[in-house]
Amino acid sequence: MADDLEKEAENGDAPKKKSKALLFGIIGVLVLLLGGGGFFAYTKFMKPAPAVSVVKLKQEKANKIGVMVPLDPFVVNLSDPSGKRYLKLEITLELGDNTTADKLKPYTPKIRDMVIMFLTSLTFDEVMTPEGKIRIRDELLARFNMILRPNKIKNIYFTNFVIQ
Repeated sequence: MADDLEKEAENGDAPKKKSKALLFGIIGVLVLLLGGGGFFAYTKFMKPAPAVSVVKLKQEKANKIGVMVPLDPFVVNLSDPSGKRYLKLEITLELGDNTTADKLKPYTPKIRDMVIMFLTSLTFDEVMTPEGKIRIRDELLARFNMILRPNKIKNIYFTNFVIQ
């Protein structure tokens, strides 16, 4: 038996078997690492992102029409030097839900007072342009939300806007 080992050592067969086993071991580890890396890359980068569904959900929520609450018409004199111009304005509020609509009722006198005071401070030139109307809507929305805090009004719609 010792003679066989000596003969193999002389021929160099033993180191070749070890190097082949080592080579197959390294190749096996590399295949496993590449397979694991490929799986990780696929799940991380190739899979559709769930953020898209979140964006779609937010868009659907934004497109959903809230509860509409019309306010009584406002007829006010504009702040004009001649004092002969007036504005008739009808507003509809878009609310998030019915609970906000219920909470709106006690604030109606305060809201009407705020709208009247704001509108009477405007001049004919401020009200006449499309930019002026947008500014009025944005300002009223901010003021409504200050009064109704923490409840929010989603949007304001002018359903009638007459200047004379």
